[in-house]
Amino acid sequence: MNVASKVDAILNAWLDYINLDEYSKARVETNSDKVRQRGVKLVRDHLLIDQATFSELQQKVKQRQNTLQEAVWVLSFPQVLDVEKGKSYLCPLFSLDVTSILKGEYQAQGWNLDSLILIEAGDNLATFLGLDDEQREKLITQDGLRSFLEITFKLTFDSYQNWMEQVVIPRRSREQIQRQPYLFEFTGATYNYNLRQDLKEIKSGSKNCSKGHPAFEYLFGEPKPAKEEVIYMGAFPTHAPTNSQSTALKHTQSEPITAVQGPPGSGKTTLILHVIAQQVVKRALSLIEIGQDINNLTVVSSTNNKAVDNVIEKLDEFFQAELFYLKGGNKDNIESANGAIAKLRQAIDFLQKNQFDEQLNNLLKQKIQQIKEELLAEESRYLKLSKQWDLDRQRHKHLSQQIQTLQQDLDEILSTLIPFQQRARDLSQYNQLPIQAYNIIEKHFNKAESLLSKSRLNWWVRFWRWLTGKTEERILRELNLACNSAIAQTSTTIFPIEPPTNRADLIQKAGLVRERINEAGELKNVQKRLEEKYKDRDQINQQMEDAFKEFQLLEISLANPPENFYTSFHQKFHDKHKDLFKLSREFLIQQALYNKHNIKSTLELYCSILSGERKSKYKVAENLDKHIKNLSLIFPVITCTLLSIRKMIPWIEECVDRTIIDEAGMIDQHKAFPLLVRSRKAIIVGDPLQIEPIITLSDQRREDYRQTAFINRGLTDIDYHRYSPEEEYSATAYHRAAGATGEGEDKGKGIVLREHYRCQSSIIQYCNAIADYDLEIKTEPVNSLVESHLIAYDVEGNIRNNVNEEEVNAVCEIIEHLVKQGYSVKDIGVISPFKVHATALREQLRKKFSQLESKSVGTVHTFQGSEKKVIILSTKVCQPQDNVYWINKRPNLLNVAVSRAKELFILVGNLYTLEKGNRSRQLVEHIREYGVVLEYKSAAEIPKAEPGTIPVYDCDHLRIFREAIDQAEEELIIITPWIRGSESKLFGKEVVSVLERGVKVTVVYGNKGNEENDNNDPTIENKLRHLFSQYPGSRLIRLGEGKHIESRGTNERILVRDTKLAIIGTWNWLSHPYRSQCGRTSLNIKPQIRQETSVQFSDLSSIESIKAKIYQLISQ
Repeated sequence: MNVASKVDAILNAWLDYINLDEYSKARVETNSDKVRQRGVKLVRDHLLIDQATFSELQQKVKQRQNTLQEAVWVLSFPQVLDVEKGKSYLCPLFSLDVTSILKGEYQAQGWNLDSLILIEAGDNLATFLGLDDEQREKLITQDGLRSFLEITFKLTFDSYQNWMEQVVIPRRSREQIQRQPYLFEFTGATYNYNLRQDLKEIKSGSKNCSKGHPAFEYLFGEPKPAKEEVIYMGAFPTHAPTNSQSTALKHTQSEPITAVQGPPGSGKTTLILHVIAQQVVKRALSLIEIGQDINNLTVVSSTNNKAVDNVIEKLDEFFQAELFYLKGGNKDNIESANGAIAKLRQAIDFLQKNQFDEQLNNLLKQKIQQIKEELLAEESRYLKLSKQWDLDRQRHKHLSQQIQTLQQDLDEILSTLIPFQQRARDLSQYNQLPIQAYNIIEKHFNKAESLLSKSRLNWWVRFWRWLTGKTEERILRELNLACNSAIAQTSTTIFPIEPPTNRADLIQKAGLVRERINEAGELKNVQKRLEEKYKDRDQINQQMEDAFKEFQLLEISLANPPENFYTSFHQKFHDKHKDLFKLSREFLIQQALYNKHNIKSTLELYCSILSGERKSKYKVAENLDKHIKNLSLIFPVITCTLLSIRKMIPWIEECVDRTIIDEAGMIDQHKAFPLLVRSRKAIIVGDPLQIEPIITLSDQRREDYRQTAFINRGLTDIDYHRYSPEEEYSATAYHRAAGATGEGEDKGKGIVLREHYRCQSSIIQYCNAIADYDLEIKTEPVNSLVESHLIAYDVEGNIRNNVNEEEVNAVCEIIEHLVKQGYSVKDIGVISPFKVHATALREQLRKKFSQLESKSVGTVHTFQGSEKKVIILSTKVCQPQDNVYWINKRPNLLNVAVSRAKELFILVGNLYTLEKGNRSRQLVEHIREYGVVLEYKSAAEIPKAEPGTIPVYDCDHLRIFREAIDQAEEELIIITPWIRGSESKLFGKEVVSVLERGVKVTVVYGNKGNEENDNNDPTIENKLRHLFSQYPGSRLIRLGEGKHIESRGTNERILVRDTKLAIIGTWNWLSHPYRSQCGRTSLNIKPQIRQETSVQFSDLSSIESIKAKIYQLISQ
């Protein structure tokens, strides 16, 4: 499949998804011409449409066939009404597509509903039935309409008509349900209209999807790593960019699309502001340096209004009432007092009243040039120093190697010196040899020796020598005469030579002379070699000394390398960058005044476009680039949601210079695409480990969508995981920008912002652990008013209609307590993972705390991008049958919930149940280690003091229980609602000694409350039951089972030791969470709403009365 065909297939899949998503939350105005109620009946399992209505609708379907949007007519029943702003709407719980019926022949007998395609309206069902997100995901649709209605509404029926007449909608009164079927034309939701039209226009037109364009790279590209040696100009007047922010800013200078992973509190908004500042400076420098005006329009967008508002708030802080950005969005935003139309009129008025100031313009130009030159000079200086430092480093390395080589050479010379020195010592006496005399002697001895035969001569040879005077005696005599002087010279030395007396003596002495001459010669050679060696040694020593001196100087120099300009300029020269932005903004305003006539004309045209004048849109399109340049000269920034882009920029053309999309981890990827098609470059900021997109489709509907929208169109499973909007864990806008493969947990290759500035260290450490961010925590330490940054309140809980009422009451009391400790209601945010529970919290808290804003209470999804000093997370989960998987399946939900808290995070829930989930267990353990864990006790649970009793508070209960274990003699009775957790395990070990002493131990437990399961730990129960069975008289009694099956259990907490004492109060003897806290320090009572309180009875009559009460309890 080629690129164009694949883009077509992906766009079609996205359009299909939009339809499914809109079905899920469909609503149609009751009096709309798209609704047909008359002439539509349900008779048992058949739909009946009168012929006139059928013909009318059939004609409408035919008329729509030639338009971009084909008519889709659906059936639903009963009529569920909702009223909003005085208008009445029909909200289908499901839809049955009847378009194929209207394209066919009329049937008087009607059509069987089982033959129609079912599409559930998951969002509407969740709203009206009070379903949580998890329950909505599990809606059963694959078995057809009948099964869907029976399971979802828990209602059996013999026909669809019968079901319609008797079904109960919990959150709608009788007056809001009309038990009649109706047909309506489904044309899509108004909130998706612009997105749908954009995608259709992109699909039908020529696609700007070539390599290097952000739209292409978004779909098919692989991000390149950031380069370090990059410089940029400009910074917003806020904090200097952090190191990781600077890395992202460098990447944006050259790459068509930059993906940035922004963990909680890492400064995503600050990064966006710096990008905006650089866009302004870029245009000013282009005008000043090359005289070319450029389009620098920057669009800041998201699906999260809070993300866009965060940027707007920061822009407003700096610019006050100045002109800088246009606030878009829905019609109300555009027409608001601070909206786009008002700002455009303000700008037109500004241009009319002000004139171009040439002197100021030139001054601004000069200052801008000067700052840039200064920055470039600093860069040049660094490059020069860096080059020299690199040369020095290379020279340092060379010298190190040279010194090493010289040392090796020296070692070799020194090692060869030793035998020469030894030989010289051995031959040193030959320095005294009279060499000249020895040379004369050798000469004559050799001559004489040659004349004398070594062997005995024949008689005739001897006779002849005698006749000629060459006898041995004569030769020796002549020899001695010739050598006399030389021999005399040796006589005073240690090497004397005596005249030879015969031939044998001559031979021996001649040999000695030669030997001594040779030894003297060898000594001379050795001495010469030594002299050469010493010379080489001294030369190497000098070279080493010179090299080492240079080496030491270089080491000193290299110990202080030049500060890396590219890794420090963003902070070191931040003031210059800020000035550059401010001056550039002023300069561009002067340019607008210089060209005020053209600018004013563009602003008027754009104002009319936003006011709904269609002709102006086409007029601007004739010279779009010119008009966008004019607009962005005054307003370099447009802010709006992704679904409103078409209102602000109605042209599918490349007219946005820089797109910035925030909170991309919670954005469906198709919603970002139309803006990217309009853009030259984009930076997409988000976090795949925070809140993902909200998907309203059931699991079964997702599988159907995968097959029809992807596989049947020739796309692959990998394409599905890469491009499907409902693959919220692998295919968000962030994943696409980061080049995620769609395989496994791949998050792509985004640039991660590492520095964290929001939460106190102990709070964000939990998020850092579960998300594996590797954050650098830079938050300034502050003290909490309750002396802890982390608190967990253990609330046993009870659930009715998906609301944990006990948690709701606990949260109310926690807020009251926080206010008493000095917090303002406005400091506090309350979050729940579950929509229904969050709604109940909001309703209750708003009644009790009038200053609490509605947006301060909501689901975790609604808090994405927000923060509060104090966050309370009400989990709702309390019973074993509650599925903790929902909040544990990924780190995202808990990561966002905890990281909203700047100063204090409070967990509210059944901690025993929460510890059954991996990440929620980590959270409880983290709070136990770094914060405070408390059991929530209502006012009704606190015992009243009686005359003669002693109050017992908090950790004193541990001492009393220890004493009871050690001192019980006859009887030990413990009444507790639960056996679970570490305290019960410890009791199982400690009670052995009590049982061994013969003490009768009775433990009574069990508390079902409103549930069938009493939330105990069966493993510990079985171990204790086995233990107690070995000791007659001791009993482990569980209320609610066996002979106590009728009992609902107990909420009493009682300890009785013999007849010495009895304690009644709030302390859970075998399940409390306080041991570690009481052991390491005194218990922090500031977070306590109420202290753990009991009363101790010591008089016999009171103890007997309490025992009687216990016996009555276990005899029920």
